[in-house]
Amino acid sequence: MIVNESVLSLGISLITLFFAGLLATKINQSLTAVFIVVGMILQNFFPVTIITEFLATLGVIFMLFMFGLEFSVGSFFHNQRRIFLVGAYDLIFNFPLGILIGWVLGYDLIGCLLLGGIVYVTSSVIVAKSIIDLERSANPETECILNILIFEDMFIATFLAFIVGIGHYGHIDAKGALFVILKTTGFFAFYIILSKTSKKLIDWIVDVEHTDLFVILILSIIVLSAGAAAKIGLSEAIGAFLAGLLLSETRQRQRISEAIKPFQQFSTAIFFVAFGMSVDYKHVIYLIPMGIFIFIISSFSKVMGGYFIGKRYLLSKKACLRLGFSLIPRGEFSIILAGAVAMNNNMPYSLKSLAGVYVLLSAILGSIIMKEYEWVIKWFVEKKDDEIKQIKENI
Repeated sequence: MIVNESVLSLGISLITLFFAGLLATKINQSLTAVFIVVGMILQNFFPVTIITEFLATLGVIFMLFMFGLEFSVGSFFHNQRRIFLVGAYDLIFNFPLGILIGWVLGYDLIGCLLLGGIVYVTSSVIVAKSIIDLERSANPETECILNILIFEDMFIATFLAFIVGIGHYGHIDAKGALFVILKTTGFFAFYIILSKTSKKLIDWIVDVEHTDLFVILILSIIVLSAGAAAKIGLSEAIGAFLAGLLLSETRQRQRISEAIKPFQQFSTAIFFVAFGMSVDYKHVIYLIPMGIFIFIISSFSKVMGGYFIGKRYLLSKKACLRLGFSLIPRGEFSIILAGAVAMNNNMPYSLKSLAGVYVLLSAILGSIIMKEYEWVIKWFVEKKDDEIKQIKENI
């Protein structure tokens, strides 16, 4: 009976997602934000079921796997200096801001670190899709944007492994932190070394002609890797990310992406719904002003950081501002971190709700800003140029 009810609630969730997603595409809005809202609405009709929780977990695993699959270890090492420099500037401008906000709000160190990550990381999915849809791939700032996204994804993947590992202790101390760092470093190093030294062997293993068997093999690699990470006290998502990293250098990369993408899209949508269902909208209204305030100051920090990075690389004023505005949208990784907050009963309730409000605002407003910032930049640059011209004329 319980299973039947779970299946029915899943079916209702899926058909609701379809119509909500159809509406979102009509108004050119982020599916991420819409799916979260759907979850917040559906919590009035049924609770999160065991099937929904399982699919939501798979959503995180497949999402991180696809990130790893799109990432090239060779490309990273080839451009590591540039990626590290732009990424470090972005990190310095934005990560401490979230920690400071958490401290002001009275959260403990783990809560502050989680809020730091949520506020810091840009949505690779929203930004990359917007660059393609708005035909900005050839813009001079686009390379910098992509390098920043690569750094952020790598940093947050490592940070997620660390924060989940620390979560097993319930607090941060020098011994526990060092142990988690060593585990995380060793786990990453194992996969990276394996990807660099065993490319031919991995290619041979995944070169399976039969489609059904090929899909089963790839799924087994993903799940086993995720399970191995969980076994040593890290996040399942990190194991999946590293599995994607391992397979990203193979000749079957495109075939793997095509095979896994339907699983990823389906389970990721369920993850967003499950996250929305964990956010109690009845209490959220009181946190909206704080969420808006954090969104405004974190957006300002992203724009200023992007402008500074652009100036370091001799971009024009317009390109610098485009770079900064392009970093505003938050999405998938912020939601994963917010999900870690929502699923941890030791976290303060206000942090759980605040994370939900902030992510929702960032996904909606960030994607709108990404599409509409050109007129703001044009007005700002032209106004500055006019002021400079007037000053020169007065002199």
